[in-house]
Amino acid sequence: MREGETASGFTLIETLVALTIFVAGYVVVHQSVMLAWRGAQVAWAEGAAVRLAQSHLTAAGVETRLQEGEERGETPDGFRWTRRVELYRPPPGADEAGAASRIAGYWVTVTVRWRGGILQSARSLELKTLKLAARP
Repeated sequence: MREGETASGFTLIETLVALTIFVAGYVVVHQSVMLAWRGAQVAWAEGAAVRLAQSHLTAAGVETRLQEGEERGETPDGFRWTRRVELYRPPPGADEAGAASRIAGYWVTVTVRWRGGILQSARSLELKTLKLAARP
C-alpha cells in the first residue's frame, strides 16, 4: 500500500466478530422458537386431556347407566382414560327419608394419562364429580 491510500474492505478479525455475533443471535432466536413450540404442544395435550375427561364425565348417566364399575379405553392420539363409578355413601346418621330414598348419588372419576413427549415423563389428569340417579 502506498502512503496516503486507505484500505477498503473488512479484515479477517472484523469478519469473524460479525459472524460470531450473527451466530449468537441465531441461537437465541432458535431457542426461543423451540421453547414456544414445546409450550404450544404441552398446552394442546393438556387441553385435549381436559376435553376428553369432561366428555366422559358428561356421558356418565346420559349415554350409559350409572352403576358401580370401571371402564377403560384409549384414543388414537395416545390418551388412555379410565372412568370409575362408585356409589356415594352418606355419612352415618344422615336422613334418608322421602325423596332422598328414591335417588342415589354416584361418584364419577375420570383419569386421563398420556405421554408428554420424548424427554417428558408421563402426565395424568383426574376429574371427579357427584351425579344423581334413580335408585335401581
